[in-house]
Amino acid sequence: MQLLKEIINYLVAFAVLITIVRMYFTVNKLWKRKSDKEVCQSISIFAYFLALAVHIPFMFKYILEENYFPAANDIVQIFSYSFILLIGTGFWVRENRTFSFRQLLLSALRFERKEAGHLVKSFIRPSGAEPILNILEKVAYLDKSLDKTEINLINEFALYWNLQIYWNLQIPSYEEWKVAEHTNIIDLRKSVDAYLNLMPPTNQASELIDLITLIIHADNIVAPEEELFLKEVTIMINNYVNKTEPKKMFYVLLVPQSDEQFKSVSELFPDAKLEERRGGRVFVRGTFYSKQFAEAVCKKYIPLGIFSIYEETKLLMVKN
Repeated sequence: MQLLKEIINYLVAFAVLITIVRMYFTVNKLWKRKSDKEVCQSISIFAYFLALAVHIPFMFKYILEENYFPAANDIVQIFSYSFILLIGTGFWVRENRTFSFRQLLLSALRFERKEAGHLVKSFIRPSGAEPILNILEKVAYLDKSLDKTEINLINEFALYWNLQIYWNLQIPSYEEWKVAEHTNIIDLRKSVDAYLNLMPPTNQASELIDLITLIIHADNIVAPEEELFLKEVTIMINNYVNKTEPKKMFYVLLVPQSDEQFKSVSELFPDAKLEERRGGRVFVRGTFYSKQFAEAVCKKYIPLGIFSIYEETKLLMVKN
């Protein structure tokens, strides 16, 4: 029995050593980034206060009982958590040097209170609430004309999907919708692709097609770009809903005509994939479902002086 107690004491001592090493590595990572405001804001002040509230009573209890190894374990954690708290207040952030510790602490607590419900809301909000509104906003302004009928229609569906109820989402006013005035069919297609990557419910995705169709026809005028986008996005969403693969797609290729233009294209479109084609280098700007959409995308690069072509393929090799 005595041997067992000695073994346990050694294990407890070793556990204290592990705690010291663990806390060192935790604090070490934060110490290097202690002046980074984003890092400081990522630390939960309230969570570490709760941790201190747990460890401090146990520390005094173990000290009074002369149980020094557990007491040392709590002391190490209390010291480390206090240091992390100090980092979390932004104490070492350059722009905070004029503030007292009390001001920094209160400011950090206020900031955390604003973000306290983010995790819970992410579980209960509808799939892709923010991307949905982003798509609808851009669709409404795709023809460079904003109609109040379109906004009213979007607001009705936002209520139907409970976007406001579950996320306290503020539907933009007529004037605020105009933030989407610089959108285009390429950007809008990427927004739909990002939404589908969230794996939303298929019934919601199907309803999105209906809503996009209604918005486009709401002002009784269907612009050429709207017609192109509607055809493209309908195929996209139907493939997602029916879990089918496309039989063919169309690559849009940007073909630099000189080293200088090659550098310019690389800087303008850093997300474009570089490939070797027919003995030359080309940038794959995207893959699309319809030939007409690919042609329209190619025309977007004519004003930039970039030679672009589309290429049909039977296999989907590149994802947008």
